[in-house]
Amino acid sequence: MADTASDPTADRCQLNATLSSSVHDKNELLRFYQQWSDKYDEDFRTEHYIGPCLTVEAVCELIPDEKRADVTVLDVAAGTGLVGLELAKNGFKVIDAIDGSEAMLTKLRQKGIYRCTTQAMLGNGQDSRSLPENAYDVVTSSGGFVPGHLPVSAVHDLIRMCKPGGLIVIVMRYEYLSTCEELRPLEPLMIELEHKSPSCWSRLKRHISPNYLLDKDGIVFVYRKSL
Repeated sequence: MADTASDPTADRCQLNATLSSSVHDKNELLRFYQQWSDKYDEDFRTEHYIGPCLTVEAVCELIPDEKRADVTVLDVAAGTGLVGLELAKNGFKVIDAIDGSEAMLTKLRQKGIYRCTTQAMLGNGQDSRSLPENAYDVVTSSGGFVPGHLPVSAVHDLIRMCKPGGLIVIVMRYEYLSTCEELRPLEPLMIELEHKSPSCWSRLKRHISPNYLLDKDGIVFVYRKSL
């Protein structure tokens, strides 16, 4: 991790990350992101937050260079498009985005990387039903599973939107799997969906990465959707 001792934006990054994870009212959360959207990219640059890099590294491990331009990717909880920037650097051309905040999507669109953008809150039923099924070769979520953000039930939406045989990559703060009451059921649900009959997906990777967000560890899950 870069030395952030003399970097005032590291403190702001930590503060905003903490504040965002403490907001549980939907409208209040959207107002928070509207205020944060102008500073989000600066706060979450690579020196502070490597979630997008970990996400795209996991995708690139499984998709060779020559196939990437034709692969369809859905970036869930896309924020301002930091995952899309990494995908584009690595040869991916067809990238769509979903995020709950229209203010964040406005910043995302300005990057000129994404094909389509959708404002929706996954895991809440109504928004989820309007989204496509079996539509994407790759579905990613970097930093979406945070208290008050994507609920555990959103896993079903990620699977549903992915094509059979496609990849689902989830990257998040490791400690939330044990310390956050609302996200504690997440990994047990992942395991249940793999071992049920018929299986929904199979796990390809579970990797803990240091310095995911400043000094906090992250975890990378990679699954392949069942045929």
